[in-house]
Amino acid sequence: MISIRNVSKSYENAESAAVRDLSFDVPTGEVVVLIGPSGCGKSTTMRMVNRLVEPDAGTITIDGQDVREYRPEQLRRRIGYAIQGVGLFPHWTVAQNVAVVPGLLGWERDRIAERTTELLDLVGLEPDAYGGKYPHELSGGEAQRVGVARALAADPPVLLMDEPFGAVDPLTRDRLHVEFLAIQDRLKKTVLFVTHDMDEAVALGDRIVVMRDGMLVQQDTPERVLAYPADEFVASFVGTERALKRLSLAPVTEALAPVGLAEGCQCSVSATASLREALARILELGVPAIGVHDERHRLIGAVSVESIVERFKRPLT
Repeated sequence: MISIRNVSKSYENAESAAVRDLSFDVPTGEVVVLIGPSGCGKSTTMRMVNRLVEPDAGTITIDGQDVREYRPEQLRRRIGYAIQGVGLFPHWTVAQNVAVVPGLLGWERDRIAERTTELLDLVGLEPDAYGGKYPHELSGGEAQRVGVARALAADPPVLLMDEPFGAVDPLTRDRLHVEFLAIQDRLKKTVLFVTHDMDEAVALGDRIVVMRDGMLVQQDTPERVLAYPADEFVASFVGTERALKRLSLAPVTEALAPVGLAEGCQCSVSATASLREALARILELGVPAIGVHDERHRLIGAVSVESIVERFKRPLT
């Protein structure tokens, strides 16, 4: 777990502190997203975790150990770091870029090669096809995948991600989100993720920490931030479409109605679909309700506009 307690940071000649008395946790195996407008202190906060920036006050611990007890280079080899623009070494191959940290840690050559192959497979890049390529031969999405592979190379327990998907087009970013969630579901890393995009925060975060002017404004689950914004700033930052964003977080199984409600409708959605997907299908077909099927395509219920509305009338716990 990453624990940040009463951390502050000011830069010379700045009119105000970059970070002010900030406290929050990143629980083990979860993704916590730092979000806020440009200049709110989120990237400074992340860089204090791996001591690229030193705090003026407060403490940052990883599994109870103060990060200042490590030499900076020792600490950074234990923490994966993926950034916007990737930062791949241009004259090194993909395989060489992925192998950087294991090489610094003194891993044997065969172990490094095996780990590189494993990670390229994990991020959806064929090792034989991509291992020998150079960064200029990659698309933006491919380069981001290599950046994630490099961050994971030494199997660090903690992963810092500073707007890692911000430089790619929306469709590529959506695909990278799906791949990242699949990887996280398998590896369960402790991830601190910085973004300025609320849709990205909602899609990827187990918890969201909203910052403004270097301070914490709200921290909660994505659905609770959407449902109960702490103030007008959070409400405006979340956006006017927060009801639709909430729909994308909730599975159809949370609004199931009797299967007979969809009688006569030949279409259904999977039980793993979101309520947003189900509502879109209902509106597209112009029907009052649609069936819900399990992995064996057996109908287990139905979902309607009314059952969706009823789901969102219930207060969140």
